Amino acid sequence: METITRTLDNGLTVLLRPMPEAPAVSVWVGYKVGSRNERPGITGATHWVEHMLFKGGGKLKKGDIDSIVGRLGGKFNGFTDTDFTIYFETLPPGDLDTGLMIEAERMRNAAFDPQESDAERGVIISEREGSENSPKYLLSEEMWHLAFHVHPYHWPVVGWKIDLERITRNDLYTYYLQHYAPNNAVLVLAGKFEPEDAMRRVESYFGLFRPETQPPPLAVTEPAQEGERRGEVRRPGTQDHVMIGYHVPALAHADTAPLLVLQAVLGGWRGLSLFGGGFVPRSNRLYRGLVDKKLATDVSAQHRMQADPGLFTIEATVREGVDPAKVETAALEEVEGLRRKPPTKEEMARAARQLRVWHAYDLDGPTAQGLLYTWFEVAASHTLLDDLIDRCQKVTTADVRRVADAYFDETNRTVCTFLAQEGGS
Repeated sequence: METITRTLDNGLTVLLRPMPEAPAVSVWVGYKVGSRNERPGITGATHWVEHMLFKGGGKLKKGDIDSIVGRLGGKFNGFTDTDFTIYFETLPPGDLDTGLMIEAERMRNAAFDPQESDAERGVIISEREGSENSPKYLLSEEMWHLAFHVHPYHWPVVGWKIDLERITRNDLYTYYLQHYAPNNAVLVLAGKFEPEDAMRRVESYFGLFRPETQPPPLAVTEPAQEGERRGEVRRPGTQDHVMIGYHVPALAHADTAPLLVLQAVLGGWRGLSLFGGGFVPRSNRLYRGLVDKKLATDVSAQHRMQADPGLFTIEATVREGVDPAKVETAALEEVEGLRRKPPTKEEMARAARQLRVWHAYDLDGPTAQGLLYTWFEVAASHTLLDDLIDRCQKVTTADVRRVADAYFDETNRTVCTFLAQEGGS
């Protein structure tokens, strides 16, 4: 399926994915602003602004998005990540205008009512505190905090609590006006619509918005790590966890495809979704080396594709009664095994098959296509998604061994352990 690309005079990028047989149309808007665009003192602002953009403004009152979309039998949501903020509505095909209206009002007319801003402070701090009850959240936060000393991937998307207590309504509104502009956004339509008609509608809703002067591109480069870093979290819990991370290149790098195949061989493939999946692959090296041997109850690997160089992580839930150090050793043995013993033909064929099948599933339907095309365009380019599977199918055993040698080095490694203390439930 062809992706039709247009750009409005004000800089808004528009991607059209017409699906004539689809039962719905999905409207997505992604902004090139995430927690990486914050600074000390306002960490968490991106996520907070996302919350505020469901509170009304312009033609929309608080609660209108929920009631309007619900009345049409559609669905909607928004979420914030390190590199972007994304919103969507999936609606019946005849209601494209509704989604466009909601997103146009969100782009430039949000109210940021002072009372609503202050009330949301408590909601977000509660969200932050609730996350701290999750061992996996705490472990991940410690990992990124340790692995990045300079780059803003160092702080969590939800922000540090001390900043959440101090951020003002004016801080949020200024941040919104700066980043929520057509020349910092991408609009993706996927589903049942006629392209030229859709573009006329897009122009009518977004064409008059002025572009805004954007901050200079983030020019922070994380220095090369020169030795293993280790961290430990001790909190109430019921199970220990181990997480291992290696610095890897950004999404747009040529090594993305080999790293995805490596992920499939090492930890199995669970799909491209930002939110993971419930499927647990069992034919990979980590599962056989840790779960089958009764060292861990679960293990996963992920090449987290990001706008800037990020991390390839391995995470294991330690089986009760097993020393976490033993789990770490076993996981590292599997990593080193990739360097000493490259994937077999059978492993490469299985990885290629998993990637191909899951890619079809990941793009099944307007909502799924809207998500992935928005994500790739705001983080790098949607064209990288168009040929991703073709590039993965061409990856060789030598390619997998090369990237394992290049990135899975001890000096490039961070290891974090969650040690459960009594009192957890």
